[in-house]
Amino acid sequence: MSAFQRSSVDLLHDPVDRSLRLFAIPMAFSFLVNMIYSLIDRYYASRLGDAAIAAIGASDQITFLVFTLASGFAVGTGIIVARRFGERDLEEAGRTAAQAVGAMASIALTITGVLYLAMPLIPSIMRMEPEVGAMALSYMSFLYIGFTANLINFQLFAVVRSTGNPVFPMVVLIMTTVLNAILAPVLIFGLGPVNGMGLAGAGLATACSQISGSVLALWAVTTGKTTLRLRFDRFRPDFGLLWRIGRLGLPSSLQMLSVSVNRALIFVLVGGFGTSVTAAYTLGLNVDMVVFMSVFALGVSVEVATGQNLGAGNLDRVRAYHRSAMKQGALLMGVLAVAVWLFGVPFVKLYTSSPETIDVATGYLHVTVLGYIFFAIGLVTVRTISGAGAAFTSMAITAGCLLGLQLPLSYVLSQALALGPQGVWYGILAGYVVFAFVALLVHRRGTWLAARV
Repeated sequence: MSAFQRSSVDLLHDPVDRSLRLFAIPMAFSFLVNMIYSLIDRYYASRLGDAAIAAIGASDQITFLVFTLASGFAVGTGIIVARRFGERDLEEAGRTAAQAVGAMASIALTITGVLYLAMPLIPSIMRMEPEVGAMALSYMSFLYIGFTANLINFQLFAVVRSTGNPVFPMVVLIMTTVLNAILAPVLIFGLGPVNGMGLAGAGLATACSQISGSVLALWAVTTGKTTLRLRFDRFRPDFGLLWRIGRLGLPSSLQMLSVSVNRALIFVLVGGFGTSVTAAYTLGLNVDMVVFMSVFALGVSVEVATGQNLGAGNLDRVRAYHRSAMKQGALLMGVLAVAVWLFGVPFVKLYTSSPETIDVATGYLHVTVLGYIFFAIGLVTVRTISGAGAAFTSMAITAGCLLGLQLPLSYVLSQALALGPQGVWYGILAGYVVFAFVALLVHRRGTWLAARV
C-alpha cells in the first residue's frame, strides 16, 4: 500500500466528528496553498510596475470565468465516484473517473483553442489601457499553454478526494507551488544564460508548474499509487455516463458562476460610492476569503461523506455528518468572527493608511462577521444536498439567495433607503442569514435524498 493510500480517511466507518476534521484540515491547507500559488505571480509582477499588476488581474478574470464553467464537470464526477465508492464498486468508480478525465481533456483543449482565437479581442473588450493590454496578451499567450493541465489536475483532485483522500491533492499543490516560486523569478527577470521574459515569464512559469503537476497526478492514478486506479488501455467514450456527469456538473458550474456574478455586481454597486469604499470592500472581502477557506473545506468534506454513505445505504451517518459539519463549522466561524472583530482592522491598516478607507472597512467587518456562522451553516447544508446528487436544488438555493435576495436588498438599503455603503453591508449580512434558513428548510424536507446518481 502506498503512502497516498494510507493517508485516506474512512468516511464510512470512522467516528464522524474525527473523520470530518481529518478530511477537512488537508483540504483547507490545499486552499491556502492555492491562494499562495496565485499570489506568487502578483508578487513578482509588482516589480514590473502597476501595468503588470493590472494585466494579471484582468487576465485572471477571464481565466476564472472559463475555469468556473468547465470545473463543474469535475464536481459532477466527484459526486458519482463518491457514490460508487460507497457502494464498494471500485471498478465502476475507476471507469467513471477515466471517462471523466478523457472528456475533461477534450473540453479543456477546445476551450484553450477558443481562448487563443479570441485573445486579440480581449484587451478591447475589457477596455484595457494599451500598455496593460500588451502585457496581458504576453502573459496569457504563455499562461494558457498549461490551461488543459490545470483543468485535468482539478478533475483528478476531485476524483481522488471523492475516495476519501485529501492528502494527495495537497501534496501535488505544494510541489507545483514550490516549482512556480522557483521558476517565476528566473523566467521573469532572467538568470545567467536565461534571458528575462517579463510578464510572459510569469505565464510560462505557471504553465510549466501546472503541466508538471498533471504529469505527476496522472502517473499516480494510473499506477495504483492512490486509492482508485484509472485505466485507459481499453478506453472507449461512454456518452451516456458523460451526459450524467455533465447533468450533475452543470448546476455546480452555474452555482459558482452565480457567486462570481453576484460579487461582480456588488463591486459595481460599491464602486458608485468612490475609490475608498471600493478599496475598503476589496480588503474586507480578502479577510472573508481567508476565513471562509476552512468552511469551504468543510463543505467539500461533507459532500464527499454524503455521497459515500448514501452509496453504502448509511442514512444515519449522512444526517450525522451534516450535524457534525454544522456544529464544527459554527464553532470555528464563531471563533474566527471574534478574531476578525478584534484584529481585522489592524490587518486592513497593513494595506492602507487612508482614514476613510479604514473607517469604511471597519464598518464592513463589524457587520458581516455577524453572518459568518449563518454562512457556514448554509454552505455545509447545500453541499450535503449536492453530495446526494441534487445539484439543481443546491444551485437554486445559492443563486436564489444571492442574486434573488442579497444583491437587490443591498441595492435597496444603500440607494432607496439612503444608507450608503452600510446598506450594502446589511444586505450581505441578510443574504447570509436567509441562505442558512432556506438551506435548512429544504434539507429538512428530505426530497433531495431521492436524487439518482
